[in-house]
Amino acid sequence: MTPTPLFSILLILVLCAAWMLGLAGLQRRLLLNPEGCRKLLHTGSGLMALGLPWLFQSAGPVLILSAASMLGLLAIKRIPALRRRVGSVVDGVDRQSPGDLYFVAATGLLFLVAECDPLLFGVPMAILTFADSAAALVGQRCGRHRFRVPGGTKTVEGSAAFFITAFFSAQVGLQVFADRDPAATLLLALLLALLLTLVEAAAGRGTDNFLIPITGYLLLRVYLGLPASLLMLHFMTAVSACVNAALMYRFPRRGRTEKD
Repeated sequence: MTPTPLFSILLILVLCAAWMLGLAGLQRRLLLNPEGCRKLLHTGSGLMALGLPWLFQSAGPVLILSAASMLGLLAIKRIPALRRRVGSVVDGVDRQSPGDLYFVAATGLLFLVAECDPLLFGVPMAILTFADSAAALVGQRCGRHRFRVPGGTKTVEGSAAFFITAFFSAQVGLQVFADRDPAATLLLALLLALLLTLVEAAAGRGTDNFLIPITGYLLLRVYLGLPASLLMLHFMTAVSACVNAALMYRFPRRGRTEKD
């Protein structure tokens, strides 16, 4: 028996609430790092979002789910009792970031414009789920070479982690959902990873949670169907632009790392 959209919405909301309460409990008992808890919430939410194309056949229920999630997050931020209970998972880091709200908004909008397509929705969402978390955690633990973004700094090490994870996420998604020439698939995955790494590196104050999936969708719309030769030309152009930008940029010695 196929679950109704209302049942699926309620199930996802209950799972999200349970995941948040579980992380809050683990954080209190095990004294987990606030950034790690935030990224576990990010990854768990992203994994649930990846299943949306198989649960819903239209964008309406997903938009309702996004609106309900947005209201829930705002309630956690504004209501003291909820904030004491689970606020440390959402806002436990030492900066004010609306990245969680951008994440929910991007999920709803991406599902709407992708028209329930598993490829157009799944690949950008997988990159946001896995690559953004990898960039934050690597940047926090191993980051040494910082560069400025609005609201703080990020690290070259974090951007490298984002690129590697984004490439594998895109490659797997394209191989599963797109019946294409292997060379074109490889080049498209590299191009997506490189361009979205630039987006993640430039975005600050949590806006990467919105810009990464929406830009990823637009890039897929532009590049899907292009032959490998043309994709190679675009990739080499993007690499040249990145190298020139890196040579011209001066990295500050100090600054806090913007992670989400």
